[in-house]
Amino acid sequence: MVKVGMAKPCGLVKPSHLVKPVSATRVAGRYLAHQQGLPRLPVPSLQQTCERYITALEPIVEVDELKHTKELVQEFQKAGGVGERLQRGLEKRAQNTENWLSEWWVQVAYLEYRMPVVVHSSPGLVLPHMNFSDKQGQIRFSAKLIAGVLDFKTMIDNETLPVEYLGGKPLCMNQYYEVLSSCRVPGLKRDSVVNHAKSSQPPKHITVVHNFQFFVLDVYNSDGTPLTVDQLCVQLERICSSSLQTSVEPVGILTTQHRDAWGKAYINLIKDKTNKESVSAIQRSIFTVCLDGAMPGVSDEMYRSSAAIQMLHGGGSQWNSGNRWFDKTLQRCCATYESASLRMFRLGRTDTIRSASNASAAFVKAFDDPSKQNTEKVDLMEKAVKAHRSYTNMAIGGQAIDRHLLGLKMQAVEEKLSIPDIFRDTAYAKALHYQLSTSQVPSKTDCVMCFGPVVPNGYGVCYNPMNDHINFAVSSFNTCEETNAAHLAQAVEDALLDMRTLLGQTPRAKL
Repeated sequence: MVKVGMAKPCGLVKPSHLVKPVSATRVAGRYLAHQQGLPRLPVPSLQQTCERYITALEPIVEVDELKHTKELVQEFQKAGGVGERLQRGLEKRAQNTENWLSEWWVQVAYLEYRMPVVVHSSPGLVLPHMNFSDKQGQIRFSAKLIAGVLDFKTMIDNETLPVEYLGGKPLCMNQYYEVLSSCRVPGLKRDSVVNHAKSSQPPKHITVVHNFQFFVLDVYNSDGTPLTVDQLCVQLERICSSSLQTSVEPVGILTTQHRDAWGKAYINLIKDKTNKESVSAIQRSIFTVCLDGAMPGVSDEMYRSSAAIQMLHGGGSQWNSGNRWFDKTLQRCCATYESASLRMFRLGRTDTIRSASNASAAFVKAFDDPSKQNTEKVDLMEKAVKAHRSYTNMAIGGQAIDRHLLGLKMQAVEEKLSIPDIFRDTAYAKALHYQLSTSQVPSKTDCVMCFGPVVPNGYGVCYNPMNDHINFAVSSFNTCEETNAAHLAQAVEDALLDMRTLLGQTPRAKL
């Protein structure tokens, strides 16, 4: 039995001349009032989704397959059929819940997903390069990071986090209130998420991991004020000096396993009283800070790739993957996934923007066709862009097809009905096999998020459009011979430059 030492090695130093930070004024009920003012996620009409589903399949399935699927769809949506029954059930659910989708989506997309959270589910974020000359540099930067998150927590606690808007419409802020003091708990068939921020005694500590050893660090003084950066530096130094040994068991590596395997190990782990208390302390902590050891040196050209590996999974068990607790809260013409925010609706999550459309397929086919004039190519490009914008607006307005289809399928499960043939169809499986899973995560900082592919022979592409350049993070599995992240990254760059050249050679083009 591995025992996780969670003793508190540091007594908090409280300077006599501590300057109390100014707390934001609490605006009673502001968050709740904002949430209640948001519209509920609509249920699209059955006919609309069925029509758009067929359109979405056209560029990615063969003619014979499409003909068969059309027959299944017609049977599904016929008057008095199973589709109408499921639609009525979904509409009733929408009337009786704040969001008919969110609970199902978290359940199906995350908690019942049994692949490891590392790479397959949890993203990493590569920030601008910071040069540390020694351990003190790492400690001070970490202390500033902790202090910044505690400032954010103050806004969460006081419900003063500024409301975000998209196109002049307020967005749901609920997920911000679920990030801190949360943890995913492994199960044998389905995981769960526990948020301790709403408990009668909210946690006042964070977890710090150094050399595979876990420490509890109280980050508030007795008067309720957060520790200053200098105070945090003292505590982090004490943690580092008391955990110089590197030969301890990397218990954090357990959280990288397949969820069923981790679920079984978890049951055995917490049978021991000390382990149970240790794991509970990790799960209850506000967040976790991983003080990693240095990764192998790389060239400046390879720095971002190395940093992405470090942030995504820690570099492997021989480096920093064991210095983590991954369950803490701090993806050819193929089916293409781009996430669309549903945060204009109460408890909104995401839906899918299907980038592979008839319009985009027509443009791609024409682009390298020497018989096509540049003006025709630009015209097709304009149509592809307009089609993409139209689908994006449809998706963020709650009228896309993917989550509606999921809802209809889940409604069948809820009513204990046989899964309709439309969801057993080969075309449906192809439509959900996202070989290209993408997400735009814009930031004013010169950074980029990264995540793994969602299928074995796929790619994960995340991008951050800046004023004069675009940061891309492209990932694929080394075990797949069909994919090569470096080749795709080069192809993306070449395609963007080719389109720029095309537009430059065609003065009339205005997108």
